[in-house]
Amino acid sequence: MSPSAEAGAVGRALDELIDRFGAAEHEQEIAAARAEYDERRGVVFEDEELYEAWTQAFLEWYVLERVGARSTLPPAGRVLADETDPSRIQMLRALLTSHRSLFEVGAAEPGRVELTDMIGGGVFVVDEQRELHGVERGDVLETRLVGLRSAVHFARTFCYHPPGTRQPIAVHVARWKLAGKSRLDILDLVASLKVRTLRYSHLSPEKVYERPELST
Repeated sequence: MSPSAEAGAVGRALDELIDRFGAAEHEQEIAAARAEYDERRGVVFEDEELYEAWTQAFLEWYVLERVGARSTLPPAGRVLADETDPSRIQMLRALLTSHRSLFEVGAAEPGRVELTDMIGGGVFVVDEQRELHGVERGDVLETRLVGLRSAVHFARTFCYHPPGTRQPIAVHVARWKLAGKSRLDILDLVASLKVRTLRYSHLSPEKVYERPELST
C-alpha cells in the first residue's frame, strides 16, 4: 500500500469508529465523555468558530483514548479485542498507539513535514501529500501522528495555535513539566488557552497566551 493510500485508510478507519460509537445507543457515554473533555480543555459553543474543529477533535479523542466507567479500554480497544482480520488489527493497533502531542513545524516540502515535539522532544517526519495551506515554519499545532508500516501519517484533527504564541507556549510547557504535569495535562492546558482567545477577543492572542490565569 502506498503512503497516500495508507493515509486514506487511516482516515476511513477513524470515520468507521466514530460512526459506530457515535450512534444513539452510546448517547450517555458520549455525553459523559464530552463533559469530561470540556472540563479539561474549555467549552466551545455551537455558534463559535472553533466548534466544528473542537467537536472533531473530541470524537477522535473519544474513540481512541477515553476510558469510561464501564470498560478498561477506549472504544477502539474494545473493537480490537474482538477483531480477527489481520489488516484491521494492524490498523487498530496503529491508532491505539498513535502519538498526540504539541508540535512545532519545521521543514516542509512536497510529501513530507518535519515536526518537533515541544513536550516530549524528538523530531518526526510525517508523510503528507496534501499541501498545508498557510502553515509556516515555527507554527505550533496539536495533532495526532499514526505510525503505519514504514511511514508516519497525520490522523484527522489539527489544533493550530495563533501566530506569535510559540514563545509563551514554550514557557508554559517548561513550567508545567517542572511542576510534574503529564503530557496530556499540558495538551489540555495549552488548548484551553486557545479557547480563551474567544472569550478575550479584545486582547491579542499573544497576551491571552501569556496570561493562563485568565478565567474562561
